[in-house]
Amino acid sequence: MVTEIGKATSEQVREVLKLLVSGTTSDVSSMEEIAGSWWRRFLFMRWFGPRFLGKQMDTFVATEGARINGFVIIQYDGDAAGTFDWAFLKPLDVEENREEFADLIDTTLDFVEDQGIHPYFYFGFATASAKEVRQVLEELGLGAADYQNAQMVADLPLAEDSELPEGMRIAPQISARFGAKMSELLPAVYPEAEDEETEMIASIHSSTLRSSKVFLVLEDEAEIGFVQQFRWRDELRLLFALPPSHWGTENERQLIAYLARTLQGRTRRLRLRTFSAAHMDQSRRSLQNLGLVWQTAPWQRWVVALEGDLEAGNSSESELSTRDKHSVWPPEAPHAVQDNDVDSNDRAAESEERKTGRGDEQPG
Repeated sequence: MVTEIGKATSEQVREVLKLLVSGTTSDVSSMEEIAGSWWRRFLFMRWFGPRFLGKQMDTFVATEGARINGFVIIQYDGDAAGTFDWAFLKPLDVEENREEFADLIDTTLDFVEDQGIHPYFYFGFATASAKEVRQVLEELGLGAADYQNAQMVADLPLAEDSELPEGMRIAPQISARFGAKMSELLPAVYPEAEDEETEMIASIHSSTLRSSKVFLVLEDEAEIGFVQQFRWRDELRLLFALPPSHWGTENERQLIAYLARTLQGRTRRLRLRTFSAAHMDQSRRSLQNLGLVWQTAPWQRWVVALEGDLEAGNSSESELSTRDKHSVWPPEAPHAVQDNDVDSNDRAAESEERKTGRGDEQPG
């Protein structure tokens, strides 16, 4: 039977919702949080799901007759569009199935590109996903982003307690309004990156701001970096950005120890991440003195800069080749790994925004 790929009808959206709650999802732990009880499933199936998947997101399906073999759900945030969820039911070690999976993603990319509104696209998937997922993404011109590709974890409290280093302080920020400041500070974290590269990562990462608490880091009243705080169940998650002159220093270690102590609350475990592999590599040994252990993060997100068509809706095979395969941020980066940091409380509150809550990063 011929496979057809296109934008989902209302009936197909309902079928995708059934697949999601039955465990057919790119992120099982997130779906368990969203629809893990009968009343959450009821709300998701009857209200949140149809409303947001059908009206505020776009869903694409690969079908054989009435059967849905795969889907990609796209969410939008600022300049970025990306996967909210996806699944492909056929084994990807079969070439014909890989081609269908690629066609499903490519159709989605074409749709976003033709709108000419969102110049960046990201695709999130579990690190444990089949290697064929990466293969397909590479063939379509996507590549790994070099940030949050590793993490350090430890039980709380940490082995070392500390006050803020002398001259350093943190200032709470309004998370939803921090995007512009983040764009200003990221070039200090990646001093060798081009402007368009930091612009891409700021645009893609901005969707996490509203589900976090953000603190500006100041030293002698100069703004030098920032920290995002998330909570997931009993885990405190900190993502921090500091200039290279602070990587691996005693001041950085004291800052992390201070934040872990003051923000711990009822959490029992810390997950610490940076915006770049170079930062994590340089700080790794110093942070180990706090009892933190390095590990690969469980979630990856691959990205690409899109070229909007001059004439909307006029896509062709020749135009697909113009997608900039070298615009991935940064082009030489290794596989990035990333996890979703949406506060468990925020998930319930944000269920009206992203699959009733799932966002830019995935839990692991």
